[in-house]
Amino acid sequence: MPKSLFARSIIILMTPLIVVQVILSYIFFERHTDAILDSLARGIAGDMQMVCDLVDNNIPIEKISALAKKNFDFTVTLNPQGKVMRYGAFKDKWLYQYMLTQLDVRLNHLYFLRIFEDHIHVEIPHSRGVIMIDTPRKRLYSRTTHLVIIWTALSALLLFIVASLFMRNQIRPIRRLANAAENFGRGMEVNFRPEGATEVRKAGLAFMIMRDRLKRHIQERTDMLAGVSHDLRTPLARMKLQLAMMPKTDDTKDLQHDVDEMQNMVQGFLDFAKGVGQEELSAIHMNELLQSVLSNIRHLPLNVTLEGDLDVDIHIKQELFKRCLTNLLLNANRYASAVNINVNADSNYVKIIIDDNGPGIPENERENVFRPFYRIDSSRNLDSGGVGLGLSIAKDIINGHGGDMILDDSPSQGLRIIIKIPY
Repeated sequence: MPKSLFARSIIILMTPLIVVQVILSYIFFERHTDAILDSLARGIAGDMQMVCDLVDNNIPIEKISALAKKNFDFTVTLNPQGKVMRYGAFKDKWLYQYMLTQLDVRLNHLYFLRIFEDHIHVEIPHSRGVIMIDTPRKRLYSRTTHLVIIWTALSALLLFIVASLFMRNQIRPIRRLANAAENFGRGMEVNFRPEGATEVRKAGLAFMIMRDRLKRHIQERTDMLAGVSHDLRTPLARMKLQLAMMPKTDDTKDLQHDVDEMQNMVQGFLDFAKGVGQEELSAIHMNELLQSVLSNIRHLPLNVTLEGDLDVDIHIKQELFKRCLTNLLLNANRYASAVNINVNADSNYVKIIIDDNGPGIPENERENVFRPFYRIDSSRNLDSGGVGLGLSIAKDIINGHGGDMILDDSPSQGLRIIIKIPY
């Protein structure tokens, strides 16, 4: 079965029609055509017998030929020296059978029958010679047969066109619903109005309710985190100020380090929880995007090279996407000294491949590292750097753009990050 609903609907609709057409056509040709051909053959055989009767009455062959041509569309000739070498039919085919049956019944003479592509030829031995009769083969054809075939085909074609237009109109609301869901999944603002059949309208209304609930949930989470940010940053700032005013000792340095780590954890949590936020999609040149990201990490010793389709334009939430790439490069800086970024674009997707020369991530840990606050370091020693949110935030941002991010082995013996987003 085809994958599209439109093609499947057409097949479901047209299959019974085709089956019925085949059955009706078989019945028509088996019964109606058989009767018509038998009637036409009977008329031809009767006309030939009439020609033979005229020859029996010693009417001049010229007059017989003229009358036969005018009334029966026969070409009649008489060969006084001729001889019929064989009798019966030249071949034993279905069209011969109709003529043979009627000639045996209506023609009171021996005969030889042959049917060519364009005419029927009959030789009849007679005391005056051999009567040769030729008549167009179309006399053994029924015009109604062709008309029935044409009208059947035209009616089937007309029904197919009408059904296609009708099904296309019925499927259009489903396609619009699918496009709306896809665009909403990419973080775009969707203006959708349910339409179509009752079932499709119900699905559209369910989508709108789900969309509103998700938007309300995101807004509530953002509002809540704004309050959390205010409540947590204020005491942390007060603690930092008090520590700065205290004498510099080993204890105060340790406390300062702990406060800094707490600030990093709070900021990382806020960045992760905000997710894709409310930023609008906008177009940006890939090279411009990457250069902007590199400018944010220019103070790091990480060596970054760019290659591939850097001239492509993509529609993204720019600040969020920059945060995503920055997080990935900051994570690479902890474990690697060099990173290569390769951009590949096709008709539907842009693929950003980031390879580093670090130690990589074991295959059995690659799904776990996307979990919030998860670190391969089981001791969770904060001195190792990071709070386990960099990859989580990056994954969340990519998913918010309707894309995907996977981890693999790099040819540089390090980690390969593959980002795939639609554009």
